Amino acid sequence: MRRLMLLSLSALILGGCGADIPETDYFPLQEGVRWEYKVTEDLTDRRSERSFSIENRGPAKLEGRYADEPVSIRHTSDGTDYYILQDDTGSYRIGKRTLIEYSPRYEEEEVRILPNFKDLDLGRNWSTTTRPYALHSLPSYAVEEPGGRQVYMVFEIVGLKETVTVPAGTFTNCIKVEGLAKVNLYADPKIGYMDVKLTQTEWYAPGVGLVKLVREEPLDLEIFKGGTISFELTRFDP
Repeated sequence: MRRLMLLSLSALILGGCGADIPETDYFPLQEGVRWEYKVTEDLTDRRSERSFSIENRGPAKLEGRYADEPVSIRHTSDGTDYYILQDDTGSYRIGKRTLIEYSPRYEEEEVRILPNFKDLDLGRNWSTTTRPYALHSLPSYAVEEPGGRQVYMVFEIVGLKETVTVPAGTFTNCIKVEGLAKVNLYADPKIGYMDVKLTQTEWYAPGVGLVKLVREEPLDLEIFKGGTISFELTRFDP
């Protein structure tokens, strides 16, 4: 097996609904745990708010290369199942399944979410693929949408004892993670090509998981617009 998983970790991941979440767990996968978020899209040309929820659905029964791996399902309110592998090296997104798909669509490369607890050190970094979420073109222009571009984002742990206040309350001893990427766009004939910086900041609370996320993609041009998208925890049901 490509990875060796500790027996104690297996008990945490595959435990039943209502199981206690240890303080060393910053990305809980226990079945039945649920998060609700307020999502704010503050874009250059519009602003909106909506709710978004995530629920752990328990272990996944997969075939092929992940048949014997510790994979769990996270179901979102938009109808998508995310397949999360968690072992003694960290948490990874390995695939997803939308409402119109019968089986998981696996990532070409496993997307690291967080290292394991013992590796949560200041300065620890890793890279994963992502895409722009706020960048978009105006409907009056027939150009390629930036959201279809794949880029690498480099993440780094920049804080270990952060305090964060969100609608769900104040959380202490949070892990703070910052990500940075750049996407190259053809802005217009005068400017030509330009690099747009994408930044993402995440806060994970012990025994809870993600409590806040801010993605910033600033841009205000004639053709392309950008802005900020944020997630703030409003309710947590362990």
